[in-house]
Amino acid sequence: MRSQPISQVDVENELLRLISLLEEETENFEVTAMDNARNEAEFKRSWARTYLVSSGSIRNREAEADDRNSQIFLDFKVSEALMKSKREKLLFLRTSIDALRSLNANVRYQTAD
Repeated sequence: MRSQPISQVDVENELLRLISLLEEETENFEVTAMDNARNEAEFKRSWARTYLVSSGSIRNREAEADDRNSQIFLDFKVSEALMKSKREKLLFLRTSIDALRSLNANVRYQTAD
């Protein structure tokens, strides 16, 4: 809790900090998205190969492919969840920056008198 009014310098410093963090997280998101794409491609490739070499009914072949690729599928789902989490962080940072811009406009208006 603040005991003194917020200054325009405080707001601008926080904006600069968040913008720097947004840039860093955007670069991290790119790496995470690429990892997720690789994990998804690996799962689909491995599942299809397993399915093609399996025998039996369609259901049995699907079940065998699911079973043999469960760890790869888990890795893919975990990377997908991580990507969604990072996307939410980016959204939070953008929203915070927008809120600070509004606050900055209000502070500027109040000190203009």
